[in-house]
Amino acid sequence: MKRSVLITGGSRGIGAATARVFAGAGWDVAIQYHSREELALEVKQELEGLGVRCEIFAADVADPVQAA
Repeated sequence: MKRSVLITGGSRGIGAATARVFAGAGWDVAIQYHSREELALEVKQELEGLGVRCEIFAADVADPVQAA
């Protein structure tokens, strides 16, 4: 079974680094970002280049409606 992980704040900094670690280990990755879609798209492209599936989602996780 393929493993997957959701990384909040995965478009930059520690979140992007964490996404890279999981992708490097073969996990599919879902990235949540609040703003800066272009950064999320860059990370998505990088992770897919490692042969894993990656999806990105815009949301403010501080807002319960968006987080749901």
